[in-house]
Amino acid sequence: MSKQEAKGIAAGLLFAAILLTAYYFMFSQATAEEGNQLTDAAVEQHLKENGMVMVKKEEYDSLKVDQQKVTADKQEHEEKVSEEEKKEEAESNQPKKVSFTIDEGMTSLEVAQSLADQKLVKKSDDFIDTLQDKDKETAVQPGKYELRTDMSASEIIDEITR
Repeated sequence: MSKQEAKGIAAGLLFAAILLTAYYFMFSQATAEEGNQLTDAAVEQHLKENGMVMVKKEEYDSLKVDQQKVTADKQEHEEKVSEEEKKEEAESNQPKKVSFTIDEGMTSLEVAQSLADQKLVKKSDDFIDTLQDKDKETAVQPGKYELRTDMSASEIIDEITR
């Protein structure tokens, strides 16, 4: 084989490779694009399989506005409830006058429980302990008393043992 023949074969192979490459890129692109074409039916099928829905832009915008209104209403309601809770808390922190009656024959335990029931003391046991510390268990006097919710156990004892 001569140099001339070898060059001819090499040129032929190079030309064939160029033609095959061009053919591959030109026609495989068209086939790939045809395969990538999405149809409405294919999109709907995909959405259905994944538990999704398709809405128009106008409907989406409308839903978005409705959601913003609901969120704003919810925030407004929460703020109103929060204000009412603050108001109730402020009112509950205000001392109130309570009419308290000790009947003839009531024990100091019954008095302590009655005071706890009317929220004048937090725990009846603590009130009894304070009463014992002051050594006034038997000094509790029957009668009607005007007590305040902000009075301490010592102040209540001073009031009901006069």
